[in-house]
Amino acid sequence: MTQQTMSTEQALGYPGELLAVWDLSAKEEHLIVYAVNGTRLERLSLEPMSAARRAELSAELGARGVRQAASDMPGPFVWSTDGGFTVWALTGVVVGVIAEGQDGNITTHAGARIRRADVERVVSFFDEDSPGHRGVNVVTRGDAAIAIAEEDSAAAKLDPTYGIDHVMIEGAWATFLGRDLAAWLGVPHTDELP
Repeated sequence: MTQQTMSTEQALGYPGELLAVWDLSAKEEHLIVYAVNGTRLERLSLEPMSAARRAELSAELGARGVRQAASDMPGPFVWSTDGGFTVWALTGVVVGVIAEGQDGNITTHAGARIRRADVERVVSFFDEDSPGHRGVNVVTRGDAAIAIAEEDSAAAKLDPTYGIDHVMIEGAWATFLGRDLAAWLGVPHTDELP
């Protein structure tokens, strides 16, 4: 991973494919710029900015052809619906692209192929019996739930005080990702997180 010594402007001048990620977790806007290295992301810069600066920079990024994405840091995923659908895992067993979609059809790292016509809804879930287990499933018309992104937090297993408050903070990424995926697919979103 590159040392984070670059400013946003320096990062946007970095050669190669870039991904501009808007962090949804804070009241204050944050922009993280990544270099796309094959299927993996390499963080170049992180900068807080005003909402007005975000609007201005979003337009500039679009004009430069820089793909924009979202995250809920310190969540384990980054996703984009700009120019197709992609989810990158930043941590875990598989690091890099874990789901991709074009024209409403999605392929997952696990090998699932999902046609838009078969999707009934998107569900952001958490397991009440194991609150560290949360994620986003696509539910098909045949009622099959196919995981797009999920995590099973080690902190939840190790901390006996881990509860709903932790799920609300650490699992918010599943709500945001599920909402964005449902909008991209044009189907309803069910949010089961607290």
